[in-house]
Amino acid sequence: MLRKSLVLAVGCSALMFGCGEQPDETQVIVDNLVEAGFPADDIMVVDGKVYVGRDAEVSLAASHELLTQDISTQEQYRTTNLVGSAVTKICINGSTFTGAFSTALDLAIQNYDEMALAFDMARAPSTGCSFTINAVIQPGVVGGSAGFPSGGLPYHTINIGDGLAPYGVDVIEHVITHEIGHTVGFRHTDYYNRSISCGSGGNEGDAGVGAIHVPGTPTTATVGGSLMNSCFRSVETGEFASGDRTALTYLYPPRGYAMLNFESGDARRTSSTGDWAPGEYKAECASGEPVTGLSLNPSSRYTRVALCPTAGDARFPHNGCYARNFSTADNRGTSATGDWDPGYYKGECGPNEFVAGVAQSTAHAITSVLCCPGTVAHTSCAARVFDGQDARESSASGDWDPDNWKGECGPGRYVGGLSRSVSGGAPHALLCCSP
Repeated sequence: MLRKSLVLAVGCSALMFGCGEQPDETQVIVDNLVEAGFPADDIMVVDGKVYVGRDAEVSLAASHELLTQDISTQEQYRTTNLVGSAVTKICINGSTFTGAFSTALDLAIQNYDEMALAFDMARAPSTGCSFTINAVIQPGVVGGSAGFPSGGLPYHTINIGDGLAPYGVDVIEHVITHEIGHTVGFRHTDYYNRSISCGSGGNEGDAGVGAIHVPGTPTTATVGGSLMNSCFRSVETGEFASGDRTALTYLYPPRGYAMLNFESGDARRTSSTGDWAPGEYKAECASGEPVTGLSLNPSSRYTRVALCPTAGDARFPHNGCYARNFSTADNRGTSATGDWDPGYYKGECGPNEFVAGVAQSTAHAITSVLCCPGTVAHTSCAARVFDGQDARESSASGDWDPDNWKGECGPGRYVGGLSRSVSGGAPHALLCCSP
């Protein structure tokens, strides 16, 4: 539970059976969680409901999914269960919320809805809801509780304690946003050491199941560093931290786009082109997709994310592709576009080719672009310099890498070339072209 103390509620801890016989279904959930690797001392049963991490309720179906899913090592941390693509609008029914609680619920929903995600979020009543979460005021509680997704659907209820009233709107907004985070699949950022945000407490448990790191987010938790920390402070603002936004856009990218984070490893939507840059970190779109955007971390100056439109376009096949290395000098398939970024090394595909992938060294210097022949003509090309600010021809894809500089070509356009700094190798500009 997200609260100042570690006591979930007045009730019995799981696996302590002196408080009355547990219902059969409850025992099955507990058994499944133990088998999945959650520590016994992190599983609690309160009023017949099973919780892990103090505030995340686990249903019978969700506990079965934790056992059956194949986990690959991927902080923001997520559960194995996520919301499916069929859910395009999540509505929240807070009909009993009044005053500061009603205002905070509106602000929490706004936190999610103002981001470009795979789903919209709105307060009920609203039209077009794919799923409705019920928001309940829980008497005598300072904090909140919720559960994990199951069957591709968010968890059905968030419980918000009325004991939060003295903390004000921002803290209530923080708790509501946090509990909604659990319903769409987030675990606590400090799950491995609750004392980071709570002052005491240990590891909620992982064992390779149920706590999967989200690429592109920090690997350590800090006080105030994430809205998904286990416990809250009286000074919370109710707003997402940078890592929270990165995690959301990674797990639930805007419909029609894929974000490939290759800052610390390959992120490829196809391997049909082979290892075209051995020993380097590669981002590669799938066949039918050109690269249309790239981002740069302002502090580290590392390349982070490549953007791919996922609608599928026959003009952009992945056949006959090859790598064009420009780590030490220009390497261009055409000069018809002129010197579109003077003073920088340029990698540019030929006039009938498009960029399908980008590679950077393990030291984070851009080295190559993957060029593929397509039904394209390199017309109306323009350089978009994104070293120092966003340089986007369109914002339809949303803020797909928050707090980082983004270069992006507009709808129907593609990256025909990329430039990098001579020293350091940070990306500098995209060459955006029309077919």
